[in-house]
Amino acid sequence: MSGTKDDELEAVANGFAEDVEAVLEGLRSLDGITDPEEIVAGLLVELSRALTIGARMAAMPRLVPPDRYEPDSGPDIDLDDTRVALATILDGFDTYVEVFDPYDDPAAPAAYRISDDVISLTAALAHGMQHARAGRPIEALWWWQFSFFSSWGGETTSALRALQSVIARDRIVGAIPAMSPEEPPLDPL
Repeated sequence: MSGTKDDELEAVANGFAEDVEAVLEGLRSLDGITDPEEIVAGLLVELSRALTIGARMAAMPRLVPPDRYEPDSGPDIDLDDTRVALATILDGFDTYVEVFDPYDDPAAPAAYRISDDVISLTAALAHGMQHARAGRPIEALWWWQFSFFSSWGGETTSALRALQSVIARDRIVGAIPAMSPEEPPLDPL
């Protein structure tokens, strides 16, 4: 690859790094919120933003990292306490059922957790940011694209669908699982 193409790819990677940092900041801003309705609304926004970034990366040609092996980016951040706190806030609707691969024959549903999916997304984005901050923007871009295809893209899509279902049930029909212990509204029909 020529220097000009490398420079162009680095500029693209640096732009993605800014977008990823904005999503990570948005997710950090949800830390400490204990109201399920507020956390669901915030997650809807941030997961949607993350998937927009992922879709843009998916539209790019397959990236090949400059080195055969991924350079050490340092220790991964420990997000277990955050996952437990989020699972506690989402208690009652954290677990959802999804068909992992609709093309499997036969397709089989399995149980997943929104909190696990959010933490997987956060860890993958943060891992790429470690490369970006270490001056390896192309490696960061490769990592985000690879991990979008292999993990966080599907997980985030599923979690977003589950969150949309939770909020739709709450707003439209007041069905369980509801986000608050209040009585559901009377059926207007």
